[in-house]
Amino acid sequence: MPAKPKHPRAAALAVARELCAELRPVTERLIVAGSLRRRKPLVGDVEILYIPRYIPGATTDMFAPADPVNAVDAALAALLAAGRLKKRLTVKGSATWGRHNKYAIHTASGIPVDFFAATEANWFNYLVCRTGGAENNTFVAGAALKLGLRWNPYGPGFIDGEGNDIPVTSEADVYRIAGLPWREPWERP
Repeated sequence: MPAKPKHPRAAALAVARELCAELRPVTERLIVAGSLRRRKPLVGDVEILYIPRYIPGATTDMFAPADPVNAVDAALAALLAAGRLKKRLTVKGSATWGRHNKYAIHTASGIPVDFFAATEANWFNYLVCRTGGAENNTFVAGAALKLGLRWNPYGPGFIDGEGNDIPVTSEADVYRIAGLPWREPWERP
């Protein structure tokens, strides 16, 4: 399989800034993660982690409550409709555009962009995971296993041997609970 194309940091940062400016008003939290956050000179994609805002939905049934609308989903739909983003297809030709993960291409630059929806409960865990790199995530998971814990990067924290959640409230908590020293994002492999 050919190597994934890499893009200069400056070009990827420009894409991240453009998209974050669009999404910031419709999010509770928003951050650029991945190799950009790790300050790599070349990146394969832009990773954006966010907690969406919800706006009241409309209903035609006066007896049924309206479901709230994910404002980020609406903003991304508008970017797709305007042609600024397009859905990125897998090698099998299908798009990954789900509730939590959306894979796109910034059309003007051709740079892939991954959007990841988080919650307040899993924000810091997911931030460590999405910042990566893969070696760092393996390091955290392995250290947790040695302590009899399982790291659940998409959940609220770690799970102990009896199935109890050990929530994290900061990135530093992820490292502390796993028995590891803190690493700044740019220090992570």
